[in-house]
Amino acid sequence: MIERIVVPLDGSMTAEAILPQVRRILYRSDSEVILVQAVPAPPIEEGLRVVEAELGAAKVYLAGKAEKLQDAGVRARSLVRVGSPVGVILDVVAEEKATLIAMATHGSKGLKRLVFGSVAEAVIRKSPVPVLLVRPFWSYELTPAERTEQRPIRTLLLPVDGSERSLQAVPGVVEFADLFDTRVLLLHVLPEKKAKTDPGKEEAEARAWMEAMAHSMGLRGIETITRWVRGDPASEILKTAEEQGIDLIAMTTHGRSGLDRAVAGSVTEAVLRKAALPLLVFRTRATSKAPKPSRAARTRK
Repeated sequence: MIERIVVPLDGSMTAEAILPQVRRILYRSDSEVILVQAVPAPPIEEGLRVVEAELGAAKVYLAGKAEKLQDAGVRARSLVRVGSPVGVILDVVAEEKATLIAMATHGSKGLKRLVFGSVAEAVIRKSPVPVLLVRPFWSYELTPAERTEQRPIRTLLLPVDGSERSLQAVPGVVEFADLFDTRVLLLHVLPEKKAKTDPGKEEAEARAWMEAMAHSMGLRGIETITRWVRGDPASEILKTAEEQGIDLIAMTTHGRSGLDRAVAGSVTEAVLRKAALPLLVFRTRATSKAPKPSRAARTRK
């Protein structure tokens, strides 16, 4: 997953907030970082001179960032292209056969332009590879006193609801956990109790399929723990992340028609807007509603 990482930058400090998180996962010598900047095409009347000036400035800027990464022992290079940010990012991902995109949720357009409705939203909606996102909430420095890049990723939180869509993140999470010897906390948020439901039965079913899922991941050498709670999904995910000392949250979003508001998209948006830690977002394919997998089916995988 981290063999070749595309990192979009735009010259802003907020966009650069992703760099410590990238350094955090770059312990493998065969990993490579590709810094990318898109230079928008200017109006025709401004001509070639403006494009060349902006391209030159972008090249100098990215070369400086790449050099600092190289000095720290990271394989890094830079690419500057003319075009829309989303188009340039996705083109580079395809051309370079990238395995991950890492980016901040907003850049030079200001704090009000959060991920959803901006460049990052379009990227996670269309990206064929996972996207590591961070909401900038600190003043970025390349070498801060307490280096983010030196903190290990000990525990990953994976919210699941038993649906096929939420489970599509599992292979990527298993790969990530195996790479970094990270334990996985599976979280299932049950809806608030309703008069016509049997809460005992609902809880027993949730416990059964989550234990089966944990067992399956355990067979792959991943330390897995389970937790289920009742309440609002986004609120409980954030609460659990804080209480359990989570280092990274993995979530899914539906890509074919934008964020799936009914299932995962709105929850992912709500979590990212408030999370004080990075999210690893997997674009999922559309699925039909399906019953939760049985214990036997889980065990056979």
